[in-house]
Amino acid sequence: MGNIRQDWIIRVFLLNMAMMILLTGCGGQEQPVDPEARKLLVIGIDSADWRLLKPMLDEGRLPNLKAFMAQSNHGRMKTFFPLEKSPVLWASIVTGVKPEVHGINNFVKGSGQKPVSGSAWYAPALWDMIGAAGLSTAVAGMWTTYPARPIDGVMVSDYLPYGRRRDKPLANLVYPDSLTDRVVALRVDPDSLTTEVLLPYLNADDLAPIEAKYPRSIQKLRDILAADMGYFAVMRMLAETGDFDLFFFYLRGPDMISHHFYKYLMPDRGNLRIDPEEVAVFKDVVKRYYDWSDEVTGEVLSWFPPDRQAVVLSDHGFYGPRASGDKGTAEHSEWGIFLVRSPMYEVGHEFGHLELLDICPTFLALMGMPPARDMPGRILTDGATGPGLKRIEKMERQRVDSYLGLRPAVGPEGERDEGVDEEIRKQLRSLGYIK
Repeated sequence: MGNIRQDWIIRVFLLNMAMMILLTGCGGQEQPVDPEARKLLVIGIDSADWRLLKPMLDEGRLPNLKAFMAQSNHGRMKTFFPLEKSPVLWASIVTGVKPEVHGINNFVKGSGQKPVSGSAWYAPALWDMIGAAGLSTAVAGMWTTYPARPIDGVMVSDYLPYGRRRDKPLANLVYPDSLTDRVVALRVDPDSLTTEVLLPYLNADDLAPIEAKYPRSIQKLRDILAADMGYFAVMRMLAETGDFDLFFFYLRGPDMISHHFYKYLMPDRGNLRIDPEEVAVFKDVVKRYYDWSDEVTGEVLSWFPPDRQAVVLSDHGFYGPRASGDKGTAEHSEWGIFLVRSPMYEVGHEFGHLELLDICPTFLALMGMPPARDMPGRILTDGATGPGLKRIEKMERQRVDSYLGLRPAVGPEGERDEGVDEEIRKQLRSLGYIK
């Protein structure tokens, strides 16, 4: 394995350098390589759907998304249908290959419903591919990343919000381990969220009576918001202390908040019977969470130069309550969002759609690397500028055979804690993902 990996690292590095020389020419004239041109910011908003976002934009909300749309090539993203499981989809997004190749196919495994761990990855992720070319990554909260494994950069696993009652953090929660104490210190305790933080999501004058009457709903709001706030704080710290080639910021909360509160936004859908008073209190939680997510998006964008290449995307959309009463992935839609700001693409252009498996080849192209021939997707061409299209065509012709030789080496075992596993199962049950 070691010799194969070393061979691939050398091969990909040399190919990438050759491609950068080849592809930086414009109009037949060689241009100096701009080191910033390869840097990429990715903002993942789980379950974001234009069917919710566009009406909110029409209402004058989501100003940061509106501004980014004006700078970007944007449209719909078609995910796998009916396979709309977030761990599967995000793994496909960052590997460019189908689930049967990358190995992530569910939330849990076996009769004991053990949460799927990072050892399930059979294919390299984007950070492995670019790491082989000497490029660094900061990524936090991404599905199926516990235990955090060695990468060129920083990985904060998806287990950060769990096990808060432990005497010490889980082993291998963060890579490198030297950052663990700083990262854990930024974790947000749900019970620490004050009335001033929570009340703006509700239609109420006082939190106390609402929490007394609807304790489970308020606890869900606390848990979801605290997890996202913690990862936001971690990524702010990383942006302040490091200069990464790929900065991958992920918000899981919009999906979770939708599963729990979309029924109040559309109480007439799905044959639901909900107390009108309860509807009145919680009907705006989803939209207001997206308002907060928009504020976060704007701040994350502000951490970087305004010409930094950036992508905002989701892994699937969200239907909301179904007439059948089915929950979990049945509430997901096959249509997500994709927006890309880059000199490769027209400003303000709206394309039709791209496929989920087109995303990784497009990421690679943005970072100056060709896709692989065993990636089924294509680099996004709709909305490409003239020079951008030429660059894309060259990269398509220069595809490497495969990046699978860069699949992750066996990483740390991590630490199995039955209490943490049950926390995760309880959360997945509440979302309707498992029984």
